[in-house]
Amino acid sequence: MNFRRALLWAHRWAGVLAGAVILVVAFTGGALVFEPTIQRWLRPDLCPQTSTPKTKRAPITIALGKVPRAQGIRLPRDETDALVLFAGPQAFHFDPKDGTLLGTRPRMGGWEQTMMKLHVNLLQGPTGGTVVVVATCITLGLALTGLWLWWPLRIFGFRKGANFRRFNLDLHSVAGLYSSVFLLILGITGLTLRYLHGEHPQPPQVPFTQPVQPLLSVDEAVRLAEAALPGARAASVEMPPPQRPVFRIQLAFPEDGSPAGRSVAFISRLDGGVLGLHSSREGTLMEKYQMAQLSIHTGGIGGAATRWLAFLTCVALLLQVLSGYVLWLKRKSS
Repeated sequence: MNFRRALLWAHRWAGVLAGAVILVVAFTGGALVFEPTIQRWLRPDLCPQTSTPKTKRAPITIALGKVPRAQGIRLPRDETDALVLFAGPQAFHFDPKDGTLLGTRPRMGGWEQTMMKLHVNLLQGPTGGTVVVVATCITLGLALTGLWLWWPLRIFGFRKGANFRRFNLDLHSVAGLYSSVFLLILGITGLTLRYLHGEHPQPPQVPFTQPVQPLLSVDEAVRLAEAALPGARAASVEMPPPQRPVFRIQLAFPEDGSPAGRSVAFISRLDGGVLGLHSSREGTLMEKYQMAQLSIHTGGIGGAATRWLAFLTCVALLLQVLSGYVLWLKRKSS
């Protein structure tokens, strides 16, 4: 058995053994790329009516007055997005223009949570997470060995008049060729997301003292945070408990595809001072990568174009697994 035949044997059986897991990871990954869009399709009642981007946003305190025990706030990403307050097991969606309650949904257990858990650990906890890691490593190996095996064939498209088996070989080769670079990026970032988290900025330890003036409102804290990081928009707010006088506000620059934001500002509730600032545009190369890896993995780093690339890469991976199984079954039956 020469080297190429040995490589083909390893490529074939690695794909057969890991294919089922790869199918689940690829399908759920493709769905999660467009999670906000799918959420709008499934629950249009939770989305405000489309308005012009210049529509002035109502004070967050209007919605906060209706959910006084909210622990967190997600600010609208665009004019079609809702203001969301999280309290206990519920998420409350408000129209950001006037603070009207649009509806509620469970904070956990929705379709997106199920998809996320399937994608990360197959709904099997740490054991499932290990299986996904192994399958991801196999996928990277399949992408590299597939390029090696493709080179002598140089199949760039579908051949005319091909039979069913030849069509599947062409489909397998073409899908692998054109998605290989993006598949390597998704696979590597998927692995580093699990093992290379980095340290989350922690709020400064500030003792709570009796204020001499009213505590800072969340709207004013958001304004101060955005002023401290010009060019970034406030994406989410962690509401502090009564004994902690610090707002944690996460912000997103235009290139940041994270819905929660990768930059952080800590704003004092007592006097509005900026107690800490962490920008995703600053730090070492490793720190910048740690903050950007989720956006790279989901295709959010460059907007709609890179999201489509991530989605099409997942589709290409699905096609490779399915066509690979067809080739394997045809070979067994021949």
